[in-house]
Amino acid sequence: MNKTTQPSLNTTVTACPSCDLLLSGTTARENHAALCPRCNELLHRDKHNSIVKTFSLSLTALLLYIPALFLPLLTMGILGTESTSSIIYAIFSLFVQQQFFVGFIVLLTAVIFPFFTLLSLCVVSFGLLTDHKKKWMPWMFRHYNHLREWAMTDVFLVGILITIIKMAHSAEINLNLGFFCFVFLVVVTIASQTASDRKLFWSLLEPTCAKTSPSPPEPLTSPGSNSRGASHLVCHTCHKIVWSDNGKTPSHSKCPRCGEKLHHRKKNSIMRTWALLCTAVLFTFPANILPIMEVEYFGVPERSTIMDGIVYFFQDGSYGIGIIILTASILVPLFKIIGLTIILLSIHFQWHTGLRRKTTMFRLIEFIGRWSMLDIFVIALLCTLVQFGFLSTISTAPAAFYFTCVVVSTMLAAVTFDTRLLWDNCESTS
Repeated sequence: MNKTTQPSLNTTVTACPSCDLLLSGTTARENHAALCPRCNELLHRDKHNSIVKTFSLSLTALLLYIPALFLPLLTMGILGTESTSSIIYAIFSLFVQQQFFVGFIVLLTAVIFPFFTLLSLCVVSFGLLTDHKKKWMPWMFRHYNHLREWAMTDVFLVGILITIIKMAHSAEINLNLGFFCFVFLVVVTIASQTASDRKLFWSLLEPTCAKTSPSPPEPLTSPGSNSRGASHLVCHTCHKIVWSDNGKTPSHSKCPRCGEKLHHRKKNSIMRTWALLCTAVLFTFPANILPIMEVEYFGVPERSTIMDGIVYFFQDGSYGIGIIILTASILVPLFKIIGLTIILLSIHFQWHTGLRRKTTMFRLIEFIGRWSMLDIFVIALLCTLVQFGFLSTISTAPAAFYFTCVVVSTMLAAVTFDTRLLWDNCESTS
């Protein structure tokens, strides 16, 4: 097996993906990180032996994938009656209850997207390790970068732990082999994503023809200036700068390295972000007012809203879990909506103060958005574990659909927004 030699990453000029600042010499030294001096975006972090680590960890995660999904996670017993649940069975129960949209989103975020991201890391790192690069590898790694935040096995694990704490006082709970496989899967998945050096991977995946693309024109736009007016485009996925060979800005073309469509700014970014944000606001009201879960004790149904569940944890003395649910289900969606509104209004009214803080706030919105799915994962597990006939039964209620719509809308709003719009025509470092 021939080990691929890691090339030097001393790029002459690069552009910050958040504020579009042109920079030179942004390669991180060993055990250091390179940050944008204007918006504080992480440009590159050096990772030792990245390819080998990524391949071994992602392969390990793939081997754990099937048992983690199909083996029983938990066994719950009440008065001699037992029920078990696996991740696949929990998703299947949502479809049985005709929660098709919720079930489909849980299937994507807990099963399909995690598998694709792991498979992408494993295949691409193996190809780079053995120097067997294929034309479709950049396509696979590009989609890995797009879907990484939508793979939510770590959020699902927290949902399992909350379910255990929630039901520990009313039922006997035993941990099965599937639970330990899933915990190990989540840990190894996070480790594989952390070990991957995206800048290194992209430099090795770059086709020969792309490496010989036109060089920066002379005189070059000076580093430290905004790149929008220059005769080039920056790929928002792999961050490659594509220069024009005739002094004119290239248009309607694709990135020669990853195949992503090139654009100065995301098309109709503000309009689409406003539309998705308004959609999230409309769905927020029924998501919080309508019941999200129905619990039936001895044939008597009782419906509870999101806030009812939070109050239950506080009354039960589980303040930590109550705070987690309150943050993920109420505060995070509210923060995302308010934060994106402030950012969009800043662009509309050209408020050029506090741009670094607004950019940092947007990065936080991107990071925490996925954790709002926590409540949906908990409900999916409870609906399969608590099925004891006349004694006790839990099923989903209408708010589950609306709450899932809120989560998806806000996450898509963050995806469609282009932070570079905040910094256009402004050289402020505030």
